[in-house]
Amino acid sequence: MTDPDAYPVLFRVTAATELRQGPGADQKTVRALPADQIVVMVTEAVDGWVQVEAPGGQQGYAPVGLLRRQVAGAKSPTHVTETFPWRNVDRVNRDPKMLHPAFRDRALRVVSRLNAEGIPFGIYEGMRGPWRQNHLYASGRSRSGRMLTPVAAWHSLHQFGLAADFVLALEGRWSWDADEGQSQMWDRLEAVGRDEGLVSKPGERPHLQLGGITIEDLKAGLPPGADPAWLTAFTWVTDSWDGKPAGPKLK
Repeated sequence: MTDPDAYPVLFRVTAATELRQGPGADQKTVRALPADQIVVMVTEAVDGWVQVEAPGGQQGYAPVGLLRRQVAGAKSPTHVTETFPWRNVDRVNRDPKMLHPAFRDRALRVVSRLNAEGIPFGIYEGMRGPWRQNHLYASGRSRSGRMLTPVAAWHSLHQFGLAADFVLALEGRWSWDADEGQSQMWDRLEAVGRDEGLVSKPGERPHLQLGGITIEDLKAGLPPGADPAWLTAFTWVTDSWDGKPAGPKLK
């Protein structure tokens, strides 16, 4: 189960107010915060003001008295075991710590914002090893089954921790249902993802990835800001991979 502590701290604005440049009513206004706006805590409250981030990435200070803490983080089905061996192609990795920081915070905010609205999306699969990518690619091609992905290993942003699949957690199970009862939830996933700078792919509705970056871009250099958790995972995967095509090398 995804560690709930990995999710950002969210607040709901209880009455219309302003986001300020500093902690105080005399500080310059950054933007209006309407009632029921969901914001993410950046730093703990000091002297009645807390630094937060609004949708779109604008940061500033809001009065604690007008913020109400929200419960965030969809719970994964209890029967799913989270121990993750990279070479086991039938197992998924949904540990947010292994996502690249350039994508991770945006992905976690998507989940948290949706959960705060009562829409129970969770990260079903995040960073994906090339072994599993090729296994999924083989479905409907070299082995029986329906086609699951259009690309082979190292042609997906999943291998770089820059993409994730978001799935509904309904009644103790992962649900890809998108009928009349759930279609608006999936529409909302795409809209909130877009607001956080994440884009979807045609025909792959659960998939969101970091916008403005391509595999060709990554061949020229990986995104800045890597942290130890991502770097350890990515280095192990690239050093262990002996398949085709060859994996990228850190620069």
